[in-house]
Amino acid sequence: MPQLRLLALLGCLVATAWAGSDPRAGIVGGRKAGRGAFPFLASIQHRGRHFCGGALIHRRFVLTAASCFQVRNPGIATVVLGAYDLKRRESSRQTFPVRNISRNGYDPQQNLNDVLLLQLDGEANLTNSVALVVLPAQNAMVEAGTSCQVAGWGVSGRRRRLSRFPRVINVTVTPEDQCRPNNVCTRVPSRRGGICQGDGGSPLVCNGLAHGVASFSRGPCGKGTDFFARVALFRDWIDSVVNNPSAEPVWGL
Repeated sequence: MPQLRLLALLGCLVATAWAGSDPRAGIVGGRKAGRGAFPFLASIQHRGRHFCGGALIHRRFVLTAASCFQVRNPGIATVVLGAYDLKRRESSRQTFPVRNISRNGYDPQQNLNDVLLLQLDGEANLTNSVALVVLPAQNAMVEAGTSCQVAGWGVSGRRRRLSRFPRVINVTVTPEDQCRPNNVCTRVPSRRGGICQGDGGSPLVCNGLAHGVASFSRGPCGKGTDFFARVALFRDWIDSVVNNPSAEPVWGL
């Protein structure tokens, strides 16, 4: 696909270069989210550095993008829940190693089925800062023109730094002829805005439901269509995984 930008892969590189910086950027065109506005949002980190987003869908499972781990072993990642300010130690945080992962036919060449379930090595304690997001029913549709939100700690602008705080932007679902059947696509009408590196895996929330998982963008960040894995295509599979969690950790993921 022309001008395909893998958010997660570039996010890994950005995270590696971020040490010691003072990140103030975020989702392109977005605004700083209020504390507790997205309690289901997860920061997926390596050695304390954010590289992808995710959504808590069960006390033991986070939904993210498979592309986040195309070049990174999930076994060395940690999932941070209840985070807000990535530069501070916060009492609201709950941090978990990854016990196991589940993919569903991810095709990195075509960027299809870009979903991944991370099984936490423990059970999240639900609080004001940590909550579950609701998923759509199997094969549910989200209509073109629907207003949605996406939030994350991704980069924007020329400074190419991760955001210190989650940023949120309102986006609009595009018509089907501007997308693909396996995706939900969004744009920001009339101005620059959208997801960028480090936002991969973050949920697209429409009418209170997580309809998408941030996958990739066409063109420069904030200037093209953003593509999200369509969660409703995977709802039955997700339910089958979370209802049958692995009893033993899997090393060498």
